[in-house]
Amino acid sequence: MPDGFRRLLTGTLLSVFFLSSPCIGEEKIQQFSSLIEIHTDGGLTITEKITVLAEGDKIRRGIYRDFPTRYKDRSGKTKTVGFQLLDVKRDGKREPFRLENISNGVRVYIGRGDHFLPHGQYSYELIYQTDRQLGFFERHDELYWNVTGNDWAFTIEQADAIVQLPAGVSAHDAELTAYTGARGETGRDYRLDALADGQVRFEITRPLPPGSGFTIVTGWPKGFVAEPTRHQRLSYFFQDNLALVVGLTGFFLVFFYFIYAWNRVGRDPARGTIFPRFEPPKDLSPAAVRYIMRMGFDNRVFSTALISMAVKGRIRIEESESKKTIIHRDGIQDETPLSFGEQVIFKKLLANQESFELDKSHHKKIRSTRDAFKTRLEGEYHRHFFFNNRRWLIPGIVISILTIIAVVMTNSEPQTILGMGIPVLVMFVFLFAARSIWRQGRWFHAIIFGVIAIVSGLSNIAFALLSSNLIVVLILVLLVGVNFLFYALIKAPTRAGQKIIDEIEGFKKYLVTAEKNRLNTLGSIDQQLLLFEKYLPYALALDVDQAWSEKFSDALDEATTRSDNHYRPSWYHGRSWNTRDPVGFAKSLNRSLSSTIVSAGTAPGSSSGFSGGSSGGGGGGGGGGGW
Repeated sequence: MPDGFRRLLTGTLLSVFFLSSPCIGEEKIQQFSSLIEIHTDGGLTITEKITVLAEGDKIRRGIYRDFPTRYKDRSGKTKTVGFQLLDVKRDGKREPFRLENISNGVRVYIGRGDHFLPHGQYSYELIYQTDRQLGFFERHDELYWNVTGNDWAFTIEQADAIVQLPAGVSAHDAELTAYTGARGETGRDYRLDALADGQVRFEITRPLPPGSGFTIVTGWPKGFVAEPTRHQRLSYFFQDNLALVVGLTGFFLVFFYFIYAWNRVGRDPARGTIFPRFEPPKDLSPAAVRYIMRMGFDNRVFSTALISMAVKGRIRIEESESKKTIIHRDGIQDETPLSFGEQVIFKKLLANQESFELDKSHHKKIRSTRDAFKTRLEGEYHRHFFFNNRRWLIPGIVISILTIIAVVMTNSEPQTILGMGIPVLVMFVFLFAARSIWRQGRWFHAIIFGVIAIVSGLSNIAFALLSSNLIVVLILVLLVGVNFLFYALIKAPTRAGQKIIDEIEGFKKYLVTAEKNRLNTLGSIDQQLLLFEKYLPYALALDVDQAWSEKFSDALDEATTRSDNHYRPSWYHGRSWNTRDPVGFAKSLNRSLSSTIVSAGTAPGSSSGFSGGSSGGGGGGGGGGGW
């Protein structure tokens, strides 16, 4: 190879090497010195001097220092300590700073946002006071203090801490130890010196890499530092558990308000004697029976009304294999007239046509019919037979919301509380939705919603246990729970309503307890089936359709298997009727029809388908970085 070419190649390689080498040195903490003064009242004054090498990488404007103010003590209880920043300097001169709250304390940003530091060495000094950092034990008192913190992103080349013992305590009377390393480690890379005037000095003997820290323990005989008085301990309890105190206070306010409201308007009149009735209360349709018993409207009220209209011979229900549901006018009528509410449905859906499909394309008409039917039921029965007293819920809900806001604001970790509390609230919403869907007969969807709610709830409770905020989360759960509880309890029947409810309960008792053998002797199979169909809508309305159907199992089995004329309801044709299981017909039809009504009444696209110590222990701690 020619010498000229070799020299050119060597020069090129050297140029590439130097160009690819970093142009900046390693940023680090060259010295971390701390002076810790222990006062006889239990307070501490800390002076920290932090000398850094800034190269414009992470340290551009200055440094930040984190000071934890919320700890878990050795018994696992949350402890809130005081923190007051007295002075901040850089290279002996006052330096601008700002404070920001972080999840477990305070962050101090030192420097100005619009001023970038030239590369070089800088010495920062922070002076602050704190309290509640001392441990008071049976035979001694002690300071367990994380000098540097374990969360620095820089190597700490040198670190030392001078402890000014309480007045009257000499260095020879003190018990001293220290730990170095990552959080939880028990390294002993330090040396110890006793100084004059009741001072001791700890110093590390090897650099601390990023993520490592320096923790000291200093103990002295009892009697030199005043322990907290009973009044102070009580004050500390409220300080440490402010969110709990606020939450419990709010919960009891809500609870006692609801007790007051329930006592005023939610007490049910005295119940009468319940005895079996062989027919429903006069002039009450199946839909009205369900509406009164539930003291409210749901989709099964609507589906029950359609089945009642079919049994009366005014409509026929057809369910095709393609899952279309159509209702037709039926010319063959029973002598029993439609109720006022049923007339509303008939006129809205079939006034000018022979048939109507329950499909999303007709969602406006279905929803309009449902709303008109609900309004008719409210006009006939609400206030006359019961009061839902919804307006009495508003103050309780408002107090609950204010309590939750106060809990979040008084807790220094609001994102943690929100992170657990909101999913817990969502869990209750899912459970409430699952309950409603189950009552509509959509069992599969209800189970899916229920599983989501339970998994979400259990996972968040587990997270609460790990983060020791279970009590606060339980308050949120209690607040939601008490609102749901009194949402149900605040409804109350009138005296006339209680009388009707007693009659309905008597008829329900008959539907459930009627003797099968006695029903079989009432007449021919056709007469038995007429009775079965006549009261089937009421059994559906009262959720006892399975028990009522089983009373006629023999008659149904015989009627569906006879050779001359296989029985099926004349008012229904479709997939819900199964000659192999005629007893299950009512449940299958009601579930299917309720699900169809919910689906068809929803606009397309409006819903989705889918004791030992260690490094890092004790008070102090935190860490810092550059910004």
